[in-house]
Amino acid sequence: MRLIRISTRAICAVGMLAAISASAQEPAPTGHSGQGFGVKAGVGFDPEQIVLGAQFSLGRAALRLLRVIPNVHLGFGDETTWDFNVDFLARIIFEGKGYGAYAGVAPTYTIYDGDNDFGGTWVVGGQLPLVRGRATNVEARFGFSGTPAIRLLVALVF
Repeated sequence: MRLIRISTRAICAVGMLAAISASAQEPAPTGHSGQGFGVKAGVGFDPEQIVLGAQFSLGRAALRLLRVIPNVHLGFGDETTWDFNVDFLARIIFEGKGYGAYAGVAPTYTIYDGDNDFGGTWVVGGQLPLVRGRATNVEARFGFSGTPAIRLLVALVF
């Protein structure tokens, strides 16, 4: 429990510092598209976990607003879980700035303690230009029907 509180505070502090430093800097001439391979890290609640993951953002779809992103997460702590998701996201990214927001839903297959379950996840997040030349996403994931309940993650896309 203590590790989760410390991790949550660290993620919030990084997010606040990034927002302050990003507003103080001149925007990069072009923002990252957010496409490609990415790594994720964060915390989960119910069960309480440290979460590591990977994603691969596929090409742009209709009107450059929709994106399909398969991803996998390993959560360890109160329980060890693997979950496999395919995020279907609607995205609004401000061209040339690197800022944006996204939301969507993901069918989710979860494996835990020798058992498995199929459910879903609501995804809400934002893209921030924290690392020059890379997309950095901060997201909240809310699971339903047998998936981990709440996860707060930071993703770096290469």
